[in-house]
Amino acid sequence: MSGTPVREGTERGSQARLRGLLDAVRCPLCSSKIDLAAQAVRCRKCGQVYPRLGAIPVLLPEPLDYFASCMRQLAGLEEQVERVVQDVGEQLRSTELLPSTRMRCRIIIEGITGQLADVRGILEPGLPAAARAGAGGQSERIPATLDHLPYLYRDWGWPPQADGETERALALVETLLENRCPGRMLVMGAGACRLAYDVYHRHPDSELLVMDLDPVLFSAAHAVTHGESVTVREANLEMGDLDQAVKEWALSAPRGPVDDARFHFLVADAVDPPLAPGIFDTVLTPWFIDQGPEDVRDLISTLHRMLKPGGRWVNLGPLKYNLDVPFSRRFAREELFDLAKRAGFHVGPWHSESGPYLVSQLNGRGKTEWVLAFSATKLEAAEEDSSAGSGPPPWLLFRHLPIPAFEGQAHFWSEAAMVRMVVSSIDGRRTLDDIAVMVSERARQPDITMSQVRAAVRQCLQKVHPACGAAG
Repeated sequence: MSGTPVREGTERGSQARLRGLLDAVRCPLCSSKIDLAAQAVRCRKCGQVYPRLGAIPVLLPEPLDYFASCMRQLAGLEEQVERVVQDVGEQLRSTELLPSTRMRCRIIIEGITGQLADVRGILEPGLPAAARAGAGGQSERIPATLDHLPYLYRDWGWPPQADGETERALALVETLLENRCPGRMLVMGAGACRLAYDVYHRHPDSELLVMDLDPVLFSAAHAVTHGESVTVREANLEMGDLDQAVKEWALSAPRGPVDDARFHFLVADAVDPPLAPGIFDTVLTPWFIDQGPEDVRDLISTLHRMLKPGGRWVNLGPLKYNLDVPFSRRFAREELFDLAKRAGFHVGPWHSESGPYLVSQLNGRGKTEWVLAFSATKLEAAEEDSSAGSGPPPWLLFRHLPIPAFEGQAHFWSEAAMVRMVVSSIDGRRTLDDIAVMVSERARQPDITMSQVRAAVRQCLQKVHPACGAAG
């Protein structure tokens, strides 16, 4: 559960004095400034301790839950590998197998056990002692370990190609940036970080903060971008040729290590980032908006809060939402652009195309993916639009806009305590996020996400606010 968000008005006076992006980092629980340079990262106001994943600060409200999730993911991977090894080993006892079949089965065992050792070698050294001892709760916040390993091969192992996947991604982003320096840039869902790394080297006057939750990708990316040698095996259970069984990729940064003064890593929730508002010139969301947030509308509000007026939101990726996202929130391009305009963005250039995606250089398997690339600029005020009077009021859609008071509010009463609380909280200044935080603090139910609380507040507003009933 996120703490009280930092509001734009409280921080504007200090933005010009920021020496760098690390000065903008805040405690996820109380929004106080945090010193990430300290050997032990601790909030001086609320006392919360924030351990590190290796050298990377973990700024989550319950960091030990995150590390417990890491350990469970690793344990699950070990169990999966053990089951495959047992199954293949039993099949090797058969007397009807060809010598080449026996060879393939042994290669499978060697490949997946080697891959497990590589993953363990990346993750375990960065886990604090408390995590290895099994401390923490039951959070399941991190991605499945093996599902995302191909990003490491592609980003840091594959040789350069004139129109390769990483090269094409950089070209699309540069087109959207219109060859201008991104300045202070936040990369949400940075993953293995190759795109962020390439932007960093293309623009020497920029400063980047990369954010993700995946512990293996982020640990490996941090090591590679700091000049360390990392090897990861790609194991193939279903092969067409025996030479497609396994390959060891040597991961390296092609243009050398990054400067820690300009390239920062942070494990944090990108939908509720623990950062002061209005400090970024650019926010990049690569392959993120359809997978990271529970509700894209909440992310759009976050983007608006993070950007300076005139700052740019640059997006790159498909619109292939998780299956648990309701169909009404699986927004298509036109809906996204409409939402962005209503939230206070001017949508600029955009482009869509289909192309190869994670096509393995070991076995040639992968897929073709449709990708949407666009840029949107944060405005001082929302654009005038002929359709602005249609649909729901913007403050119901987005978490950063103030909810207006309504006539008769002072005499409103409902049998539902939550409805009464929501209505009594409306003062013409508070936003949906402000009220959701008040509700969550009153409820004190850590198993309920902020997205779920916002949804409940939206339902209350739809029932009682006259402007919602008037929307057509």
